Amino acid sequence: MSEQDERPADGAEPVEERTETAAPGPAAPQAMPAQAEEPPQAIPAADSTGDDRVDQALSRLAELDATPVHEHAAVVEAIHRSLQDTLAEDEG
Repeated sequence: MSEQDERPADGAEPVEERTETAAPGPAAPQAMPAQAEEPPQAIPAADSTGDDRVDQALSRLAELDATPVHEHAAVVEAIHRSLQDTLAEDEG
């Protein structure tokens, strides 16, 4: 092919074909600066509710600090069940 074949009909210089480059991908995640772990905070003591059964059930929340995390659900479920039983007794 000659140079004349590559020129457009109007005699202008041929335009170089551009190839699209892919947009740069997401930046690599930056490491979080090391932070000192805060000690777990104890749940503050609640004021009395006026019902010993409810106060006793809620006092079990303090056990969570000394309980392994994988056992927290069981403790909370037991507290919930106790509170439901107390409500059922009062309604019945």
